[in-house]
Amino acid sequence: MKFLKSFFFICLITILTAGVGPQAAHADFPERPVGFVVIDQDDGGVDGAMYKSWRQVVKWAYHFPYYQLIEGGEPLQVVSDAVDKNLEFNKATLQALTEKSKVDVLVVARIYALDETMVNGWGFRFDNDTYMRVIAFADLYVYKKDGDKFLKRRVRENGVHELGNYEKPEETIKWQLSKLVNTMEGRPIIGS
Repeated sequence: MKFLKSFFFICLITILTAGVGPQAAHADFPERPVGFVVIDQDDGGVDGAMYKSWRQVVKWAYHFPYYQLIEGGEPLQVVSDAVDKNLEFNKATLQALTEKSKVDVLVVARIYALDETMVNGWGFRFDNDTYMRVIAFADLYVYKKDGDKFLKRRVRENGVHELGNYEKPEETIKWQLSKLVNTMEGRPIIGS
């Protein structure tokens, strides 16, 4: 009898919950697409970990549910074509690329050089210590259709630092990109 009661109870619960399932989510605010493109002109100097790190700071500024990050696809193709045509990246160019790629915000990181090399101090500093030469050359751009805003930042880091007391070139670019997108959005600067 106890088994029969349990069986009917389970059947009743199953019947009552049969129509209940995951509901489709509906947002009352528009999701605006954000194109994020990294152009590596350093012949393979940018790897997947660097890209993910840089993408993360863009996601901090342009986060879900208000923005939807678009990687690759139309923004990548449009920006790559512009680079192939040697177009100068200015406000008018970025505005046209944003319209053509069908996004509301376009963030472009054009990487020219990323390098960190150990050097001996005997030649430029008269000691036998080991130093690190750090090179980070990049141009960072962001264009936002809302308000017709454009910002550009040139990253030019070329210096010799004490071993263990330097910032990796990909970190330099990451924090400069963070400053750029947060400045565009009027948010506090992360990492400064």
